[in-house]
Amino acid sequence: MKCPVCKDVTLLMSERCGVEIDYCPECRGIWLDRGELEKIMEKEDAYINKEVKESSHKESKHYEEKPRKQKRESFMSEIFEMFGD
Repeated sequence: MKCPVCKDVTLLMSERCGVEIDYCPECRGIWLDRGELEKIMEKEDAYINKEVKESSHKESKHYEEKPRKQKRESFMSEIFEMFGD
């Protein structure tokens, strides 16, 4: 399939976390087939719910020292990490 933006560039396909993503190596556009956005959103919701559950579980325990704050990557960043830079 050709990129709708670049017209003459063939899209590359990648599977990330069970979702098939077509992307253009030139303009870096990302194209999803029907139902793929819904899959991504469902997985992101599940990821966020898991994070909230883990966070509330940790807060209910008493810690002697302050827990370190670490920035966690989201599910979306895992899927699209290959398209950065």
